[in-house]
Amino acid sequence: MQNIKYPFTVELAGDSIWDYEGPMTVTVTGIDVYTDEDEEFGYTSISVEHDASWRIYTDSGFEAAISEKLGYGVQFTEQGMQADGTASMELSYD
Repeated sequence: MQNIKYPFTVELAGDSIWDYEGPMTVTVTGIDVYTDEDEEFGYTSISVEHDASWRIYTDSGFEAAISEKLGYGVQFTEQGMQADGTASMELSYD
């Protein structure tokens, strides 16, 4: 992971399927990356702390900005894992 300075801002694309109506700039205050090194079922989970509601879920600008900061592609996990102030993300295999 790159050396990331917090907080930083992310410009949203405005394309969330959940009708996010908040500010189009989100402040990120932390990113935690956890990698399970299991040989058969390895998994990396990413938790992103921010100041927006969960409705930013699916916003392509948020995914792109976090991917750029980490230096590898990430995507949101399922909707039920999102919460106000925290984005649940995982590695993107696209």
